[in-house]
Amino acid sequence: MYLNLETVRSALLSRVTPLPTSRESLWNSLGRVCSETIQAPIHLPPFDSSAMDGYAVRVEDLVTIPATLNLVGQTTAGDGPGPRLLPGQCQRIFTGAPLPPGADAVVMQEDVHVDSQNPRMIQFTESVRPWENVRFRGEDIAPGAILVPSGTRLRPQHLAVLAACGFSDVPVHGQPKVTVLANGSELRDPGEALEPGQIYESNRLMLHTLLSGAGAISHPIPTVRDDLSDLTAALAQALERSDLVVTVGGASVGEADLARNAVEALGGTVDFWRIAIRPGKPFFVGTIGSQWVLGLPGNPVSAFVTAILLVLPVLRRFQGISDCLPPELPGELAEPLNNPGDRDHYARVIRSPNGHVRLGGQQASHRLASLAAANGLVRVPASGRLETGAKVQVIGWE
Repeated sequence: MYLNLETVRSALLSRVTPLPTSRESLWNSLGRVCSETIQAPIHLPPFDSSAMDGYAVRVEDLVTIPATLNLVGQTTAGDGPGPRLLPGQCQRIFTGAPLPPGADAVVMQEDVHVDSQNPRMIQFTESVRPWENVRFRGEDIAPGAILVPSGTRLRPQHLAVLAACGFSDVPVHGQPKVTVLANGSELRDPGEALEPGQIYESNRLMLHTLLSGAGAISHPIPTVRDDLSDLTAALAQALERSDLVVTVGGASVGEADLARNAVEALGGTVDFWRIAIRPGKPFFVGTIGSQWVLGLPGNPVSAFVTAILLVLPVLRRFQGISDCLPPELPGELAEPLNNPGDRDHYARVIRSPNGHVRLGGQQASHRLASLAAANGLVRVPASGRLETGAKVQVIGWE
């Protein structure tokens, strides 16, 4: 009997409690998830300022053109606003400098003429509109405005706006600690010599980078051979330092598929097993006390797909993200997708910038080339067919 993907995912997510929060320096918060809604404490900009290098003026002094004004000072960024501008006066000003009292516009330096014989007399040949080239206090952000909503994964632009409003740190959810445990007697690390019947292990690297990119602190450990005692010992060690353990391989029904047995050997239970998807059917959820083990199939494409559909949503929820399902983009099929099987097929596809969607290559679960070429997945229902031109949602990844 196969379990429905949405049912399993909903059950998983309902059990997740976001990790405790802490305050972290903005310098160390990239990719972390904000645990509170942050509001602006100040105006941004904090004062009226010049948007150009030029001359601060009173508009009424330039009603009649040409006009000559007396230069009475200079203000650069970081200076105070200076004395009030009186009739017939102008002030040299630079971008970001505070507008002097009495001024109500800035004329670009390219639009004036400075007499070399009398540099304090500035000639203006164009009129100016009120408040032209002026940045107003609070025009970007007003006090109380929401800077970052709770549950936002912090990107460089979020950190910039927080810093601009004077924050040096930010409250964030904890990062889930995840151990990736791969097993298989045939596996060897890249760089080692292969004996007959052996293959290079690639799932740990793939999952480590995928999970790290989703905000987890990932700990891959050495590959374990197909031995229940060894696998059980490695799993026990992984549980000691992890919020979640992700096993890869050993999730199916063969005599060498021992991951579920290892969970049970440690007193745990397997709550869900065999999901109605292709690739990825052997996925399981195990619990040992209050800790979880998510068991992924060993075929690399199956491991990747189940990680996208089931593991990453759990990691997002650990970090306090409410909308934690995989991101989707609309697309239109450039070729038909057929699924004669009894499980939903998540086809590896290439979505072009114009939204056209085609297969990334051969779809067998051991075919890494088509996974490397793909940038999304399209769900093809069991015993279903999607025709050319069909509108689809393309599941992506971080």
